[in-house]
Amino acid sequence: MTDTTSKSNLVINAVLFQITWFACVLGSAKGLTWPAIVSFMALACYQLQAKNRHANDLHLLVLSIALGLIVDTFWVQSGMMIFTENGPIDGLAPLWIIFLWMGFALTINHSLYWLSKHPALPALMGLFGGPMSYFAGLKFGAVEYQQNYVLVSLALGIAWALALVVMVRFNQKTWARQRVISS
Repeated sequence: MTDTTSKSNLVINAVLFQITWFACVLGSAKGLTWPAIVSFMALACYQLQAKNRHANDLHLLVLSIALGLIVDTFWVQSGMMIFTENGPIDGLAPLWIIFLWMGFALTINHSLYWLSKHPALPALMGLFGGPMSYFAGLKFGAVEYQQNYVLVSLALGIAWALALVVMVRFNQKTWARQRVISS
């Protein structure tokens, strides 16, 4: 493995994630899941090559699936929001948003590596970035809020602050364990 925070890897990772975000959201708004699959696969094929992969990327992918299912299924079950393109199982988070969570997980050790530099950064990023991302999804037609905008935004901010703290702390602890084992 090489330096996963090289400038070219950071830029390519960020660009591929933005493509994934737009493909997931715009595809969902049009009732399509395949753009989410194709765009995520492009990001994963690039990022999971041995020369670009961080040792924790696969662990974060698994964690992101669990978090995505829990968080976004909660929004559906609580009646806070409706996703335009539902998944293969009614009442659960749609497939496209799970691919979006997985794509986001592949940024944690790359274009968003700086989140681990200070303990408050993941919480702040989640608190503000989570609601802004869903709001953009709302404007593009991928999601509909079923409750008051402020209430949904507060809930999203809290959930994403917690989720991002969990992802970054999990990443730090797993990476520390791997370095101890390999030394």
